[in-house]
This record gives sequence, C-alpha cells and structure tokens, in this order.
Amino acid sequence: MLSVPMRTFPSLFVGQRSVLTADEAPVNSEGSHYVCGACRNDLIRADRAFLRDVVVKCRCGEFNQL
Repeated sequence: MLSVPMRTFPSLFVGQRSVLTADEAPVNSEGSHYVCGACRNDLIRADRAFLRDVVVKCRCGEFNQL
C-alpha cells in the first residue's frame, strides 16, 4: 500500500482550515493513506477532497496538510 507523506508547517499558520488530531481523524477504507511528514506515523485514510479544508495534528505535535 502506498503511503503519501503530508507537509508539516508551524502551528501559527492554521488559517481557515479545521484542525483534527490524528486520534479523531476519520478512517475511510476507500481513500489514500497519509502519514506525518515529520515522523512518518499513520495519520489518516481519506479522500483528497476531504483534506482540502483540514489540518491534521500528529501525535508527535506536528501539524500536517496537503
């Protein structure tokens, strides 16, 4: 299975996106598998369209977006 790394960025630049923690992120079996850009831990499995307006905070503390 292909894992797609997300980009990390400073927490001060969250902007207009919704912030989800990795624990509350949905797991959709039909979407792509995304991992944290810093530690490569599993973050979310979702559609790319869902991730347009979402920032996912990893358990390591990094904020990730597409």
